[in-house]
Amino acid sequence: MTHLTNHKGKHHLSKGVLAFVCSMALMACSSDNTEPYPNLLTEFADIHTDAQGMFIDFTTDNGNTYQVLNTNIKSHQADTTYRAIVGFVSERDDQPLSAHIYTLTGAMVLSDSTSCLLHHPTNIESMWKRGQYINMQLTAKGQSGIQHWGYAIDSVQTIGQKAHHHLSIHHNQACDPLAYSQTYYASIRPSSISNYLDGDTITVAVHTFDGIRKWQFCK
Repeated sequence: MTHLTNHKGKHHLSKGVLAFVCSMALMACSSDNTEPYPNLLTEFADIHTDAQGMFIDFTTDNGNTYQVLNTNIKSHQADTTYRAIVGFVSERDDQPLSAHIYTLTGAMVLSDSTSCLLHHPTNIESMWKRGQYINMQLTAKGQSGIQHWGYAIDSVQTIGQKAHHHLSIHHNQACDPLAYSQTYYASIRPSSISNYLDGDTITVAVHTFDGIRKWQFCK
């Protein structure tokens, strides 16, 4: 069993590595322990729970929805959507799609933190847009303490009927010592950005230990 943090609970703050990067291995039920570990598909996805808090399906960023065949994965809350990186094996290629989940790594869904903006440095491995999300892999220094994450709207430029939204990643190191590298996965939903319209341009700046790095995303 694993516990992830839902969209609502992680819109604003990271509660540390264990709350969000709660990676787990869900070993397939098999009486043969020598069975080789399968080749996994790994995707960012939204995972949905039923009235009993069991994972029932997940939708990857490319829009595919898979029914969950595992019967042993339970979340904190019922009727909730969680954000995670899912390692899975697809069991059928026709509709409805279904899959066995083998790994889950929690991901933060960042929200507007302009009012409390801090730019404590963090390293970043990559950032990309897929589907309805901008995803990123961050590497912060810490000791498994509480760190706070979000995004800030730095400025908005109007270009004709379109807009260019300049964002930066909010990172509050808080009291977590700069000890060792910790990996965080995070997503921004462009539709959560104030006054964002489909077709607008987004630039995201990250204040790293080596200076500011920027990524730009256009329709």
